[in-house]
Amino acid sequence: MNLSLYEQETIINYNEAEKTAGVYTHNKALRRKLERLSQERPEDCRLEKASHDGQAVDYTIPKAWIKITPSRQLSEAERAQRKAAIKKANLARKGTGQPVL
Repeated sequence: MNLSLYEQETIINYNEAEKTAGVYTHNKALRRKLERLSQERPEDCRLEKASHDGQAVDYTIPKAWIKITPSRQLSEAERAQRKAAIKKANLARKGTGQPVL
């Protein structure tokens, strides 16, 4: 069964009493990351259930792994400084055979 992008949810569920959280997701990148973590750290991350087609998974992970990290907001001066640094690096790379970004 094909779900719309809207229906392909990621749900993180935990309570204050337990030290673990449940992660249910359809997100392909997150599924791969959880799979890799379950192989590297089976004591911390374990697959609880996978859908029959493998499109949705349910993992248990330590609650401490859940973080909310907003992206950094740059000022106009910082943005201009970074743009100038990229331009300078690209000019330095010309003629060296390295890709210019």
